[in-house]
Formats: sequence, structure tokens, C-alpha cells
Amino acid sequence: MLNFLFTQTPLTFLTQSLWRDEAFTYFLAKKNVLEIISLSIKEFNPPLYYILLHFWMRLFGESEISLRTFSLIFYWLTIYVAITFLTEILKVDVRKRFLYFIFYILFFIVNPFLTYYAFEARNYTFFAFLATLSYYAFYKKNYKVYFFATTLGLYTHYFMVFVIFSQLLFNFLVKKKGRRYEIINKVIFKPLLIFLPWFLFILFQKNLFAASFWIQRININTLVSLLGVLYTGYDGGFRSYSIRATLISLTLFLLIIALLKLRNRKYVSDSQLFLYLGLWAIGIPLLVAVISLFKPIFYPRYFIFSAVGFLLLLVYILEQVKGGIRTLAIILLFMIAFNYQKIQIQHYKKRDFQKVVKEMKALAKKGDPIYVTSELDFFTAEYYFGENKVFVYSKAYDQIPDFVGKVLIPKEKVTSSLPVYPKRAFVLKSDGTYFVQALY
Repeated sequence: MLNFLFTQTPLTFLTQSLWRDEAFTYFLAKKNVLEIISLSIKEFNPPLYYILLHFWMRLFGESEISLRTFSLIFYWLTIYVAITFLTEILKVDVRKRFLYFIFYILFFIVNPFLTYYAFEARNYTFFAFLATLSYYAFYKKNYKVYFFATTLGLYTHYFMVFVIFSQLLFNFLVKKKGRRYEIINKVIFKPLLIFLPWFLFILFQKNLFAASFWIQRININTLVSLLGVLYTGYDGGFRSYSIRATLISLTLFLLIIALLKLRNRKYVSDSQLFLYLGLWAIGIPLLVAVISLFKPIFYPRYFIFSAVGFLLLLVYILEQVKGGIRTLAIILLFMIAFNYQKIQIQHYKKRDFQKVVKEMKALAKKGDPIYVTSELDFFTAEYYFGENKVFVYSKAYDQIPDFVGKVLIPKEKVTSSLPVYPKRAFVLKSDGTYFVQALY
């Protein structure tokens, strides 16, 4: 049973070797708080997540499971806020509709987008929690919680700005003129004011809009399958005609359900709530997609918070669509979720660095360095082999792009020369194989 859970379910991602982004996260979080702040100014994310992980590591250690458990906690907290949203805002009657309520909760628990990043030592799940809490608090007019969640969200991920923009837009569309500016001045403006010093710091950094960037321009496939992407988190990491067809079919199916709902006015019980969820779930990704036609910033994982809003929007629609359509939609959504999780386990398996470590340590002598031919493997190799043994081999420092975490790669860690025998270099290639080499 345990073997099945840790090999055939998303739990497999809990115990696998760290991949490069997680290893970078570990090394940045390992610094002291002042270093984390100063280095984050030159990096692509604000410092809050790394600071919190820093103290988590002090309490619970630095293992793969410990690092990823920090994200897992916020996965469950996100689900808790989503359930509260279901009961308090969507008004799902638990006693009368208990079975459907269980299905709705399971939508969140088994959603492949949320479960994948629940087991990754990155800031995405923490960001999803803060954004979800911000949306909940804003709609409930709990402005103390809103200030807390939104401020922390701004210092966790820069896409929190889009969350605030959607709330601003909603405020302008539904509030009367006098009330609009009252909400802006007393509620929305405060988190932005707290964020202003950090924004000014990063604004004058040379590499804020670095030429070396990993995000590609969007294409028509992304737009056509947008709802499917929001439901699964598919980022094009593997090519599959079947998965693209599934995502496009899901998108069309959900659009048809939404149109059926909107066609009959008696189903529109709360147009403001529908607008709010629509801006959260679909409005932001569409806006970013338009921006990305000029400056590519559309990256599916950044919309993990929109995935939560999208699931809530689905529940809102399903609650008002009667008969077999609702049952069919629920079955389809679960089938796609479980099928995509299976695909994730097959295609997103992390490289088994622990196996390579055992082999190389058995052969290496004291003082033998590890050379990586790709800078993408630098932090992972350091995590498993030790910080003093790993070097980037046969590449100039200027050739290393900023987005791989260059801020934590010292120039002295880049070399083009081999050690003199009896020292030997274990040269690790990007495909996971290695060879031993030295100068004689």
C-alpha cells in the first residue's frame, strides 16, 4: 500500500530528489535574513517565502521532505479557505447537499495543479494561499485579514499585483462612485503603500528586466486551451497531442456549460459574485496573455491562485446547472484530474540525484571536485555533494543567464581547467551520466 502511495500518487513528489529550482530555494533560504533580503532584490521573487523557509529549516531540518512539507501545509490551508468560501460566500448547504459538497472539496484536493506544487519547495503554494485569503477577505469585507494577506502576498510573488488589479476593477464595476474611492483609500491602497519601498528598490536594479529570460511568447494553443491549462497547470513541459486535445475539449465543454447558465437569467442568482470569480479565475490570465504579446510574462505556474478561483467558479456554475449536465461535468472533471496526475507522475519525475551521489561518493577520494557541464545542475549538485566541491565546468561566467540563480553562483565557482592528478574531477553531464578526468 505504501509503495503504491509513494510511486503511483502525487506523494511520489514528496520523496524524490530536489530539482534545480528547489535546490536554489534551499541555498537562498539558508542565508541569514539580511542576506536573503539583499539577494532577493537582484532575484526574480520577493523575500518573504525564503525568510519563512529559513526559520522552518532551523526547526525541522533541511531534508527533501522537510523542505516540501512547508508547501504542503499551505496547500491544506488553501483548501481550508476554499471550503470557507464555499460555505460562507457560495452558500453551499452542507446538510442538504452533503454528497455534492464532498465532491466539491475533492475538486480542490485532487486538482493536479494544486497537488503538484503542494509537494514542491517553491513559493507557489504559499502564494496561492495568500491570494485566496485576500480574495475571500475582500469579498467578506474583512479588511484586517485583507491587509495581512495582501501585504504578505506582495512580498511573496509579484503577480499579487494582478490580484489587486482585479479587485480594483471589481470595485469600479460594482460600487457607487463615492464608495469606490473609499475602498481604494482605506483598503486597497494600504498594502501597496507598504510594498512601495521594495518596489523602488527593485525598480532600479539592472537585471529586473534582464535580457536572459525563460518565458517564451504565448501561442494560439495556449489561448485555445486556457481553461484546461488553469485546471491542470499544463506548462508545455512535455509534448502530447492527446493532452492538448483533452485541454481544448475541457475548455469548450466548460464554456458551453457557462453559456447555458448565462442564457437563462433565473440561474444568475448573484451577478456580482459571478463577476468576482470570473475576474479572479479567467480575467487575470487573459490580461496577462494580452500583455505577453508584447512582453512575455505568461507562465502557467504563476496562475496557481487563479486555479483556486477557477474551481470556485466551476462550483458556482455547477450549483446552478441542473440535471445530467452537472453529473456529467463532475465525472469529466474527476477523470481529467486523475488522468493528468498519472501523466504528471510519468513525465515530471525528478532526476534521481541521490543514486548518482551514492555512485560518485563510492568512487571519489577526499578533495576530488564535482564539475557540472550545465549551470542548471549547479545547486542540485551542491545540495547533494556539498558546497565546497561543485564547480560549473567549461563555461564563462558571463554566459550564465540570470534566471538560473546566478546571484548565488560566485565567479570562483566557474572553471575551465581540470585538477592535476592525483586529484580527479567527476564531470556530471546534463543527462545524469558522468565521467572522471584529470590532468597528468
